[in-house]
Amino acid sequence: MADVKFPELLTPREAAAIRRTTVGHLANERSRGIGPPVCKLGGRIYYPKDSLAEYITSRIVDPARRAG
Repeated sequence: MADVKFPELLTPREAAAIRRTTVGHLANERSRGIGPPVCKLGGRIYYPKDSLAEYITSRIVDPARRAG
């Protein structure tokens, strides 16, 4: 059997700290179907660290590209 690499999972509190927002804001995003991907395990919410990083990186805006 091949070794499976599992993603590092962050709690909502940890994810909120990284995003510099609140746990409530993350919950609001989830209820609206927006925001970073989540993993639900045993009734708890976790944020895969790699997915959170991709979500943040995908929202970087280059002001030079917006002008013109």
